[in-house]
Amino acid sequence: MKYSKILTCCSTSVTGGPELLHQFVQELRQIGHDAYIVYYPFDQTHQCPEPYRCYDAPQSQLIDEPDVLVVMPEVATWIGRQLKKAQGAVWWLSVDNYFERRGDTRIRDLYMHIKGFLRPRNFSQRKVPIFALRKYKHFFQSKYAMDFMARRGMDGTMMTDYLSDVYLDGTHAVDLSAKEDVVCFNPKKGLGRTNKLMAAYPKIEFVPIQGLTREDVYELLYRSKVYVDFGNHPGKDRLPREAAMARCCVITGRRGSARNNIDVPLPQRFKLDDSGDAYIAAFGPVLREVFSKFPEVDRDMAGYRKKIQEEKSVFNQQVRDFFGLVKT
Repeated sequence: MKYSKILTCCSTSVTGGPELLHQFVQELRQIGHDAYIVYYPFDQTHQCPEPYRCYDAPQSQLIDEPDVLVVMPEVATWIGRQLKKAQGAVWWLSVDNYFERRGDTRIRDLYMHIKGFLRPRNFSQRKVPIFALRKYKHFFQSKYAMDFMARRGMDGTMMTDYLSDVYLDGTHAVDLSAKEDVVCFNPKKGLGRTNKLMAAYPKIEFVPIQGLTREDVYELLYRSKVYVDFGNHPGKDRLPREAAMARCCVITGRRGSARNNIDVPLPQRFKLDDSGDAYIAAFGPVLREVFSKFPEVDRDMAGYRKKIQEEKSVFNQQVRDFFGLVKT
């Protein structure tokens, strides 16, 4: 696809989604496209977050012209209301974030979903309802998102992502003999279900990944044997993959993207059915296996790590296949 400019809209938060958007701009520029990051809110001046300054992603203002492509994450479909001439594209980095659901309770999720369409008071800044998104192009970071939109009659293009080089270039060598019987977890994902595990296994050391610098997160992952994630898996989350590359055994539930074996290709015994409370009892034998036979378990995780290592080349090829190499 040929556009005079490709503008990728992004917040300045430091999370997996914004990092992917910066990686996208860099890859587009490397193959000859005139691509830029556009930070929102648009009426403010922004500095590139420090972790993303390693990417070639210069800033631009929003430009609404016929030969411009404006890419917006699913949490910012309101940007489409400002486009009269440019082609819009929605990148589904997280299905659940669009609906503002966390999976704690259905009532809470429904309340947040409705509330999300009523705020802010300025109509132009409200998200666009899903039925009105047909006029946009769609990119999917996960098979989960692609399948979700296909059920609503909308197709698009897989545009996945990859981890930062610190997890891929061997900068942090892993000493398996130094691994400890520690279970780490992200308290922002599935905390209620993880709390049940902590109550059922009080002798196990569970360590939350919170209030840590990036280096502290590396250190925790590299010394832990297990990373658990019983959250909603709204897309192909980064932290489980970072944990896998730090040679943790990753144990998940079966929600969202973890339900399929494309987004989260773990050995099946490390995916526990957490639709009820049976996963609590099932967790014990799996944990004992990991702690007592860690070298064997680590070898079983090799397939997942291999796929993670290939993600950068896969992503770059996806970008090239869709947008094409610009001749210079």
